[in-house]
Amino acid sequence: MEMAIQDLQYICELIYKVHNIPVFYVNQSGEIEHEFASRELRDNPYYSPFIEQISIYTFEDNPMDFPIFFSNSNLKFFFVNLKRANLYLGTVILDPTLESEVSEESISKILDAFKGNLNKRKIIEYYHSIPIIDSQQFLSLSLLVYFLMYHKKLDKEMVIKNNKELTLNMNESENPDLEISKGRRNFIFHSNLSYEQVLLDCVKNGRLDKLKDIFDYSILGEAELGLLSKRNRLRSEKNLMITGIALVCRAAIEGGLNEETAFTLSDFYIQQLEELGSLNEILKFTEEAIMDFTNRVHQLNEEKYSATITACQHYIYNHIYEEITLDQLAQLCHLSPNYLSSLFRKEVGTPISEYIQLQRVNEAKKLLRLTNYSISDIGTWLNFNDQSYFIKVFKKYSGLTPKQFRNNHYSDHKSIDEID
Repeated sequence: MEMAIQDLQYICELIYKVHNIPVFYVNQSGEIEHEFASRELRDNPYYSPFIEQISIYTFEDNPMDFPIFFSNSNLKFFFVNLKRANLYLGTVILDPTLESEVSEESISKILDAFKGNLNKRKIIEYYHSIPIIDSQQFLSLSLLVYFLMYHKKLDKEMVIKNNKELTLNMNESENPDLEISKGRRNFIFHSNLSYEQVLLDCVKNGRLDKLKDIFDYSILGEAELGLLSKRNRLRSEKNLMITGIALVCRAAIEGGLNEETAFTLSDFYIQQLEELGSLNEILKFTEEAIMDFTNRVHQLNEEKYSATITACQHYIYNHIYEEITLDQLAQLCHLSPNYLSSLFRKEVGTPISEYIQLQRVNEAKKLLRLTNYSISDIGTWLNFNDQSYFIKVFKKYSGLTPKQFRNNHYSDHKSIDEID
């Protein structure tokens, strides 16, 4: 016998009173209909922004028939979707909880991460008002909630197997070395503009190491950028991520990434994002996009050239389908051709003419992989005098003829692996 929907408020209230863990019911319209949490928690200014975003995390095109676990800023929660005859009726959510008490040192790390833009006292009060429960207890509680909703027993191992977040927690709790490692991780709590500034600063400076820490807790959609579509939670998250990719694109350009490359990447990721159908896919895909932008800036920093050489490289990239001469580049840099040629060879390690040829070959590789344009057309567009010369230069830098390369690498699916 399934639970009657009119009993839902009573059940949620009982769960809260027995376990002292906040309980929410989000209806099928994405509105919080029932909310049970301590006054101490609800009165904290950092509680409200978290609750405003909570309904977005629960959205699924095909609601699962088991509890689903998530983490956000080191806070844990799970939700159980309510269905009747495959009709989605809403979601019951239990959160936030912690696995262990937050130390003063961890609070200091949070403040350091956001350059002091958080209220230390309120942050401490917020974390101290959140109930503490270990992973095994939290898992058992999820099975109880599911049973109350559906009067159906679930296998604990099945729930763990279908929740990567939970699997990680269980593995860590069984391994002392991983438990120590987990205790050393930085706590990062998102806070509107502060979080956005930290994220974009990582992209601008190519900070891959810092970016990975941030991804452990939250990504752009959780950073309180606002709910951009009240009627459709999936649409709202897509809008947030599109906005985020645009901001990340600008940050990467500020970090030295070529504008054409950055905008091409941005267009590609936004187009791909629009095709996704679930929240989890959107979050994961956006994380990959941010990582790609940051990695490209990081690579530029690894091989940092002077402003003069960087300007030449950008010009070559943007005019790769046109004739490019040493005189044009010298005029661009306000230097003599001989001096520029010497400077370029000294910094890059190759003559300008060879560098241009290599960039043309790299562009040809992309066209050979991603299109069915004829080899002769590709050579002509890239300013090679004739096909035999194109083949000779291409083989010099790739070890294969254009035809051999296409046969080995041609793909019907577009990729951005060689966008540079």
